[in-house]
Amino acid sequence: MSRARLFVLAGFLALAGAGSLVLGVMQFHDDLGSYVSGQYSEYSRDANGVRYQCSGSPSDVADDIEDYQDSEARASNRGSEYLRYDDNMVIVGPDGKRPCTVRVEDINAGYSHGAFIFLGSGFRPGSPTDSAGGSPGGPDGTK
Repeated sequence: MSRARLFVLAGFLALAGAGSLVLGVMQFHDDLGSYVSGQYSEYSRDANGVRYQCSGSPSDVADDIEDYQDSEARASNRGSEYLRYDDNMVIVGPDGKRPCTVRVEDINAGYSHGAFIFLGSGFRPGSPTDSAGGSPGGPDGTK
């Protein structure tokens, strides 16, 4: 190969590397917990999650969080919004005298043990198949 062709090849590889770097940076997102902690003030923490003070309605705050990162599933129940992500459950709703709070829980803290089965589809595990009667309660073994 001639010297000129090597320079052209080196230039092409440099452009491809720079393009890959730009695409990688564009895909980079802070994790959801970092985003929430940067937007809201923490007021409580325990082994299973962190609670943050928010203002506005729970549905508006949940919308704002989903504007940052779309959830895999969303449900409402008794004035609270539930957002399921790969690694986190985010619960936005009242907490005691606080009308709007955001709770971020590790998905393994209670979710995988069936704590959120009342929310329906998208909030696995669904109805336990070996529950009290041994019947899953629906067609094809799902409720």
